[in-house]
Amino acid sequence: MNARRILLAITACGTLLVAGCSSELAEMDDADLADRMHECRTVVDQSPGMAITCDNYQRECNARRKAGKFVC
Repeated sequence: MNARRILLAITACGTLLVAGCSSELAEMDDADLADRMHECRTVVDQSPGMAITCDNYQRECNARRKAGKFVC
């Protein structure tokens, strides 16, 4: 039962973190987002944290693409 509560807490924190990042990324300048995506594509050996960050950048690029802005 305790492990289940811990798992739920971790999941909730992860969800809040991603939600907070997505609103922050939505406000990021197009050129800055493009630069960061370029860096993500050129780094071969990414740390787990960088991989998550790059996934978030990719999601934001996809959202902008759907809105008609081809940034990345």
